[in-house]
Amino acid sequence: MSEPLTPREQLEKLIPELVDFTEKAAAKEGGASAEDRQTIEKMGDKVGSLMETVRATATANGQVDVAKAFLGELGGATVTTEDAQADMAAKSGIINPNGMTLGEAFAKSPGYQELLRTNKSSDGSIGKAYIQRGATFESPSLYAAAGKALITGLSDTSAGAFVTTQRLPVTTDLVGERRTYVRDLCTNITIESDTFDYVTVTGKTNAAAPVLEATSSATPGLSGVAVGAYTAAHGVKPESTITFAVVSSIVETIAHIIPITRRAAADGGQVRQMVDAFMLYGLREEEEDQILNGSGTTPNLRGILNTVGINTVGSAGTDIDAIVDAIAAVRNDNREPTAMVIHPNDWYSTGFLLAKDGVNGGYLIGDPRASIDQLNSLWGLRVVVTPAMTENTALVGDFRQAVVADRQQGTIYVSDSHNDWFARNLLAILAEERLGFGVLDPEAFATVTAL
Repeated sequence: MSEPLTPREQLEKLIPELVDFTEKAAAKEGGASAEDRQTIEKMGDKVGSLMETVRATATANGQVDVAKAFLGELGGATVTTEDAQADMAAKSGIINPNGMTLGEAFAKSPGYQELLRTNKSSDGSIGKAYIQRGATFESPSLYAAAGKALITGLSDTSAGAFVTTQRLPVTTDLVGERRTYVRDLCTNITIESDTFDYVTVTGKTNAAAPVLEATSSATPGLSGVAVGAYTAAHGVKPESTITFAVVSSIVETIAHIIPITRRAAADGGQVRQMVDAFMLYGLREEEEDQILNGSGTTPNLRGILNTVGINTVGSAGTDIDAIVDAIAAVRNDNREPTAMVIHPNDWYSTGFLLAKDGVNGGYLIGDPRASIDQLNSLWGLRVVVTPAMTENTALVGDFRQAVVADRQQGTIYVSDSHNDWFARNLLAILAEERLGFGVLDPEAFATVTAL
């Protein structure tokens, strides 16, 4: 049995084979096929591996110079004299036929040159074929191997496995939530029934007048005293009247649900907190819409703007002046307004917050350097700015006359008892509240339209 070839002997045998295969592949009609290029790449990888083995063996045996001479000859190192060639051959044991190294023979072969010409890529490379770098003929497969061994922070199979993305502890809400204030203006009570009844004053007659001292004890209509003389001559006081009515407001339900997997609810503590907070906020937002705009048709509450009997004034002069008209309308009915509600597009406009003095250009309502909360005041009224208010309309009134009656405050429920959710590990998170709403005194409110 023959002795196995050494790495050096394998190199001597493999390079001519690679040259020959390359020439034949390039000579094919249409050039080298994808399979041919794959074979050339594999043979190139094998050459690179053998070269590394030769280097490592020489280093371990203290024969670095011999290895350099051998690999230099394979790589195309120039030997200018016959003595030098003989010396290299003696040290490396390699015969250099025809005065060329095997590396030179491969690089200068017609097949290799043709393969370069027909298959060269845009970056000048051809698969993993050899490239010439000055006096050293190296294999890109070695660079590829070195690249694979490079420790980088991008790959999860390299140092990237130790790099974790830092996440801010807070969550940015890209949708946002509006601030709700209208309920804070109202009177809030708690009830224990499904119907919210309240008594409202439907009419008043004030007959108060100066009264003469009685000059006779006779009763009008009796003792010959005329009825018409009753008040004027007998000290009888005039009668005033008040009429009442009972108004019923049905307690309505405001609710919504969010589906969530059992795993997300159990493992994502922050997710559950966010969901619960959003669910309760959703109730408050809809509640504010109902207090202002509810139609009164079940299951809707009857909002202030749809309550019969509230005052309405037009926008006379500037918008700021129109608010004064609304205040006057409420006060003429002997009520004291406490606040006004307005849409953001109306408040943050030249009609209100951006209104300027036509002479000096100064802002009329307040100093721009003040906070928004400080600026939310007009004619002594607290200003609540909310998208729930109808645009181009402002509401002025004594909001103490608007009553929110809580039958059940906002509550969170969690259940899997829905359809087949138990088997699918799904949960329904439900937020629900029940409340009634009523305006005790419609004349305590006035709207300003066409701002």
